[in-house]
Amino acid sequence: MKLRNYLILCAAGSLLTVLTLVLVPSVGVTIESELIAFLSTNAN
Repeated sequence: MKLRNYLILCAAGSLLTVLTLVLVPSVGVTIESELIAFLSTNAN
């Protein structure tokens, strides 16, 4: 995969994730709680 295609894919994935977090509250809460749980278990 070329670098340009990879960057476009990453940007599209990031944009889709942000829009999902903003527009679908239940999914946003779920992702947020999983992220907090992951960070709290891996904190030093």
